[in-house]
Formats: sequence, structure tokens, C-alpha cells
Amino acid sequence: MTTILGAAASGMVHNQNVLDTVGHNLANANTYAFKKMRSLAEGRPDPTAAPEGGRLGVAQSTDDIIFSQAATQITGNPLHFAIEDDTFFKVQDFDGGTVYTRFGELTPDEAGNITAFRGRLLDPPIKLEDGMTQPAIDQGGVVSALDGAGQRVPVGQVDVFRFVNPQGLELLGDGLYRESANSGQITQGAPASEGFAALRPGALEGSNVDVAEEFTNMIIAQRAYQACAKTFSVGDEMLALATDLTR
Repeated sequence: MTTILGAAASGMVHNQNVLDTVGHNLANANTYAFKKMRSLAEGRPDPTAAPEGGRLGVAQSTDDIIFSQAATQITGNPLHFAIEDDTFFKVQDFDGGTVYTRFGELTPDEAGNITAFRGRLLDPPIKLEDGMTQPAIDQGGVVSALDGAGQRVPVGQVDVFRFVNPQGLELLGDGLYRESANSGQITQGAPASEGFAALRPGALEGSNVDVAEEFTNMIIAQRAYQACAKTFSVGDEMLALATDLTR
């Protein structure tokens, strides 16, 4: 009887987590460079396990990040770029640590530094010299600007990085990821070089959330939650009946 209750309760917890994940995805359907999440479970529990030590129902495993390519959206800003393969570029977080992102919205700050989202410096940093104007980035990741004589000169390079297992990256929020033991070996290269796609300047990558798919997942999770709740109710009634029989 307790096995029925445990199995039903674990199913309710898992499907609640699925609904939370769907809500998180839908809330970011219009967020640039957002990558949707998917809640996974290990499936059928071990029927031979003891109730006190084994899985009595759905065994939660991980919330995976889905790094499928999203559509690009034209912005016309010469410092914006969209990554069109499975790579990332490197920035410095506010604590000085190295993190990775795909959100190519670059802006110059008051000191002339070319910064990523919310003022984070690139890694390595790129800075405009005094008097430089109109910074831009090209398909190869070269950042350039007009000098005092009106000549366009390069000021830095944005390289891209590929991970063997990007799902193993640590999710930090703000579109940032940190290397982990599970993310595997890193390959570095310049955009448009061998093995790496060119950047798309003047555009940003959109969200890869499919709204129709998310609503479908929501309906399935709701029905599964209802089934688990009904199972729990039946198990509770059976336990109450068994208790009455022993009196």
C-alpha cells in the first residue's frame, strides 16, 4: 500500500517539475539566445527494490538544456551578432571568473570597453582607444572601429568555443554557462575558420522555445499529474480499508 502512495507521490512531484519547466520556457519565449529546458526522469522504478531504500515510482534525474539552433532576428546594430553553430564566446563574470554565452549583444561602455550582457567584459578584453568611434564586428569575429583619421582599424578578436558535451555546462542564469567536469574538452577557433560557422553581424539569436510544443507538454503533464493524484487517492482508500479490517 505504501508502495502505491510512494509511486503516486513521486509521479506528482515529477509532473509538477515538468509544469514548472514548461512555465519557465514559455516565460522566456521572446528572450534572446534563451535555450529551453527539458525535465527528464529515469522511467520505470526497480520493482525488486525494498520500499525503504529503492525507488517507489518516477525517479527524477536531470533538467537538460536543449541547445538547438534558434532563428535569428535582425537588429541592424553593427555590434550585435548571432552565432549560427553550436559554439559560445567567452566573457568575464562580475566575480572575475570565466563564463560562456551565446548572447551576442555587445555595447561600448563609458571607458571604451566592449562589453557583453549587463556590462560584463569580454575575455580577453577589447577596448577602444581615445577618439575611436563606430565599433562593429564582422563575420570572422574581428571588432573594428574608426580611428581619428576616419580609417577603420581592428581592435580585437572574438573567438568561439565548442564543448564536447554542452549539456554538461553549469547553468548560471542571464544566458551564462560555466565549464564543468561533464562539459568535456573545449575546441577554440575564430568564426568562419575551418570547423566553425561565420557570425551573422547585425542580428541576434532568438529563443529556441516552440510555444506549441510547450503547450502540448503542459497538457500531457497535467493529465499525468491528475492520473497520479487519482492513484494516490485510490491507494489512500485501500490503506484506510486495510486499517479498518484490522480493528
